Order: sequence, then C-alpha cells, then structure tokens
Amino acid sequence: MSLLSVRNLTVRLGREADAPAILDNISLDVDPGETVGLVGESGSGKSTLGMSVLRLTPPNLAAGTTGEIFWRGEDILKMPAKSLHKLRGGEISMILQDPMASLNPVFSVGSQLKEALRRAGKPDLAKAAEAALAEVNIPSPAERLRAYPHQMSGGMRQRVVSAIGLAQDPALIICDEPTTALDATIQYQFLDLLRELQRAHHMAMLFVTHDFGVVARICDRVAVMYAGRIVETGPVREIFRNPQHPYTRALLAAVPSTSHALDRLPMIEGAPPSVGARPEGCAFHPRCPLAIDKCRMQPATETLRPGHTVACWRAREEVA
Repeated sequence: MSLLSVRNLTVRLGREADAPAILDNISLDVDPGETVGLVGESGSGKSTLGMSVLRLTPPNLAAGTTGEIFWRGEDILKMPAKSLHKLRGGEISMILQDPMASLNPVFSVGSQLKEALRRAGKPDLAKAAEAALAEVNIPSPAERLRAYPHQMSGGMRQRVVSAIGLAQDPALIICDEPTTALDATIQYQFLDLLRELQRAHHMAMLFVTHDFGVVARICDRVAVMYAGRIVETGPVREIFRNPQHPYTRALLAAVPSTSHALDRLPMIEGAPPSVGARPEGCAFHPRCPLAIDKCRMQPATETLRPGHTVACWRAREEVA
C-alpha cells in the first residue's frame, strides 16, 4: 500500500468550474522508503503539488481544489484541523528552497530547532538540538546553536532547515528544490546527506527539482510535469534509457554530458504556457518537433510496461 496516494487532483484559480487549472488531474503514488522526483520547467506546477499535499496553498487555490490526497488511507483534503496540525511537520515535513526564508532572522538557530523538538516531545531540548545538528554534519554543534541564520553559510543554513524538518521523525519529507541556492559542490554534499538521513530515518521523499542530474543522483522514480499535468512517470533508469514523451527527451538532452563536448546545449524552443493560456490537447504540442494534428486532442495516460506510463499520442513509435 502506498504511503501517499494522490488521485485526480485538480487545483484551480477559484471555485468556478471553468477557472484556469494550475494542476490538472494529477495522480501520483509515493511508497514507504522511496524517493519520487517531480521534474519540469519552472511554472509546471511542481511546488503547487507539494504544497497541496499539506494543504498549504493560498485560499483562492484551496477553494478550487478537487480530487483526493490519501495519507495512510485517510484523505488529507477532508482532515479536520486538529489532525492536519499533527500531520504537518510531524508525519509529513517539508524543506523549502530558500533557507533564509524558512529561518527567522531574529531568533538563534538553537531556539528555532528547539521549537520543533519541543513539538516532538524531546525531554532534554539542549542535548537533542545539539545531536540534531551533529546528525546533519554541522561542526561544533553546541556553538552553532547560539548562532543566527545570517552568521552561517547557505549550505549550513540548509542543513539546519533539514534538522528542523527531521525533528519529529516524519515518514515523508517533501523537498522543494532544496539545492537551488547551493553551488555544485555543496549541492552534491547535501544530496548525499539527504540519502544518509533517509536511510537512518526510514522515510520517503517527494523531491521537487528542475534538474535531471539531481534526479539521477537521488531518486528511485520520477514524474515529469508540464503545464500542470504529469506527462510521463517511471523508474529513473527506465526513463533515462527509454524516454517516451518528447518533453522528457528534450529535458534529458539539455543535461550537460562529460562524455562529449558541445558548443551549445540543445534547448526547447518557446516557453511553457501561462496558466490561463494552456492550449487544447497536449499542452506541449506547440513546442514539440514531433507534433501532429492529433496532438490537439488530449492523449490518455497509457501504461507502456509496469511502472512506466506516458501521455503522448506518439509513444511507442520509433522516431528518427
């Protein structure tokens, strides 16, 4: 049984049935202990999906939300406020991409970490806070507890945010592009740390990113999103070896390779559509080099093989 199961989730800009949809009929599962990546260009709806799982979307989006989000069999969208309060930060936690926005600049790192540990019922907060910083590989943790966020590097701040997110031993942690603000070396160190923490805490991860390199390093399965829809899902190795949707192929082609040098990386012509201007049918067809007239109709999602699904009229075709 899946830990998290999203079914037919649609998020609109208002209650009206014809209001523009930010997310359109999304279905996704996350199993215990696995890492599922959400990948796509900015504006594809990845962060909105992550926020929707914890019902953290703004009121106008919450009012236009339909579908089901099951957590251990219970629909999060129907949870009472008391149950939702326990869920957030407890069973499901979140790491955001900007640690300076996640941390309060007027409180020390220790006071903010202890607040999360207090909710977890830890008896000796000072000792637990020091251990939490040590677990995320922050040197001299006792001294760092007295520091303020601006006195730490970006990598250190992101580790503090991770320690806060893990304070209540969540079963699922949602990572919303947590490596965006980090340079390449620190980024890979942080990803390796997340993997270690995942194994130590036996937790699942929903990892939001626009970088297939990150997906390759940390994810077990991946869902490719475009214009509010999931266009392809599958095991990471399967998607890398046998991508079926033209958008997935284009994203993979844009990943730099060390095997051969290029004067210029391939790029996808055009730009993703705005929320209120999504084209009819497959939303990618105005930018797709393989588009045919049939692409003006929305393709159904089909299963190519167990675990690998795609929404494309030209899937299974051998295209030169």
